[in-house]
Amino acid sequence: MAYTSVPFQTNDFIIIAVWIILLLGGVITQLYREKEKLPFPPTPYLLWKRERERRITNILDPSYHIPPLKERVLIRLAQLRDFFRREQPTGERTPLLF
Repeated sequence: MAYTSVPFQTNDFIIIAVWIILLLGGVITQLYREKEKLPFPPTPYLLWKRERERRITNILDPSYHIPPLKERVLIRLAQLRDFFRREQPTGERTPLLF
């Protein structure tokens, strides 16, 4: 019966080193071969979704640009406030300087 306290032996270190060399060699080879190629094209679903959004939001048609609810309420309140505002008399309203 033999007892060793060493968790790795020489063969284990050699196998780990070979795996690291293979890993680095594979990554470097793939990066070298793929550096001049185009990235993957978008999925057909993403292309369909972009096309649908482009058709829905026509930049030249202002009827598609509806402001948010908060902004619409504030515009209505400003119109209501202007309705009750009295008209200011014309003429100079600054104090006389002596």
